[in-house]
Amino acid sequence: MIALIARRLACLVDPEDDRSARTASSEVTLADLEPDMSPEAIGRRWRRGGSDPAPAAPLGFSADGRIDIDLVRDGPHGLIAGTTGAGKSELLRTLVVSMAAAVGPQHLAFVLVDYKGGSTFDACVGLPHTVGVVTDLDDGLAERALVSLDAELHRRERLLRSVGASDLTDYRARRHECEPIARLVVVIDEFAALAKELPHFLSALVGIAQRGRSLGVHLLLATQRPA
Repeated sequence: MIALIARRLACLVDPEDDRSARTASSEVTLADLEPDMSPEAIGRRWRRGGSDPAPAAPLGFSADGRIDIDLVRDGPHGLIAGTTGAGKSELLRTLVVSMAAAVGPQHLAFVLVDYKGGSTFDACVGLPHTVGVVTDLDDGLAERALVSLDAELHRRERLLRSVGASDLTDYRARRHECEPIARLVVVIDEFAALAKELPHFLSALVGIAQRGRSLGVHLLLATQRPA
């Protein structure tokens, strides 16, 4: 009975509540989120970020306005789940391009991993932020990527320890005495397929996620099977 009443009430609108009249658009383009994507505008946004810009990106609109995702504030990691055709790959591309338009390559870098054919990130390969692309079309490349990520974590640990910094934000506050470190975002499309083919990859990624939180390393995973 309660469920029946709730369903009947769900379609009602309070005419005196302005919020009830708000609706979100069903289609939003990147130009709607960032109207000016000219090289000059992007350069200005990069400069405005300062020495420790937030790895943030506009993602879409809700009834209450624009939605921004900040990997420091909302993360440090993220999992995107959805069935085939739900738009996971499109969401990942939107996040990558939006973050690249907001933060310069000296402060942000991407490693892009696609285990469902290798075409998800074709449009992102040319970004100056992209430092590596891994696909299932190259045997052994994922293994080498894990070795590289582990080496990068060790390098960051040494750099932070050398100046007594507790995390990347603290390290960047000492920028005049430190070697620059960009935040590294590892983006993986169809993570479940990767974990199935390389079972130890899951435990390795968990270790990277645990150690990477203070080192400026973030994971964004997309999968049909979040379990």
